[in-house]
Amino acid sequence: MDIATRVYQLCSLYLRTPDPVVISTVPTDANGPLFAFTPSLTPAEQTTYDRIVRLAKSLVEGITPAEWQAIEPDIAGLVTYQGLASPTLAQTVLAVKAQSRILRAIIRN
Repeated sequence: MDIATRVYQLCSLYLRTPDPVVISTVPTDANGPLFAFTPSLTPAEQTTYDRIVRLAKSLVEGITPAEWQAIEPDIAGLVTYQGLASPTLAQTVLAVKAQSRILRAIIRN
């Protein structure tokens, strides 16, 4: 399934259905597909939409936007951890815990 179709489906489930469109004609930018909504998205809805696009681009099936929101800080923490030249033991422990939370969201134990 392409990203635009996945974004459309996730929006319909977790946000609201975008304006009618032929999926293959949806414009995109560097961040992903750009669907139109009537009325326009509120700031809170825009945040959810942006999260849905990141979720769709991740290609992780079955994870909800709320679950994605919960692991976003862990993902950001791992990106920071990977950039450290000499991480401390405490930083390594936090990174392992972050990996565990991410895996649990993906695997659903």
